Amino acid sequence: MMPFPSNAACLPGDLRKECIGVYKVPIDDRVLPYVSTPEALQKFAPDLQYVPPIVAPDSVPQAWDILETQRLAAVDIQNVVQAGRLEEAGIKVLNLVPKVTSSGKVVLEDSLKRISKNASSSSSSVVDEMVMDRLQSQWDMVLGLWGESDVMIGQGLRGDMGVSAVAQIQILNQLKDATAALDDFMASAALASGKGKSN
Repeated sequence: MMPFPSNAACLPGDLRKECIGVYKVPIDDRVLPYVSTPEALQKFAPDLQYVPPIVAPDSVPQAWDILETQRLAAVDIQNVVQAGRLEEAGIKVLNLVPKVTSSGKVVLEDSLKRISKNASSSSSSVVDEMVMDRLQSQWDMVLGLWGESDVMIGQGLRGDMGVSAVAQIQILNQLKDATAALDDFMASAALASGKGKSN
């Protein structure tokens, strides 16, 4: 495998191979003023390549649709890794992570609001608090495992994980864990919201 130069950081949604496994600027409203236009980025972070900010879904049903589409993409990424095409897998992860992040936030906030609303009208507030904590924890796990998948693919491409076959096995296991975490989060969020994607 040929080494390639790596950037210190990339914006979410930047699908260049140089962004595989490097730090991503968070998808955060507080960061948006600094990166939302090419001019702002040039002023505050001239070393970063501009990409348009990730737009959050307009509605909860749209967020669910995006999550379900990205769940299918997760299986495709595993197949690409099995075929030994790590760079392609890395670019697909670069595409998946911001979509899962922005859509998952919408689904998480909706689910937490629904649980909180139910808690205020019932006597099971301790149980509801535990459900909310579990949902938040599952979401944090999704973000962490997909971020680690990105880093691990970058390490595999650089040869930091030894021979290609060993790297493929480790990356594949990591992707399976990340996909399982996404499944768990989606199942819990659907249960918490009462109707899931049909809201």
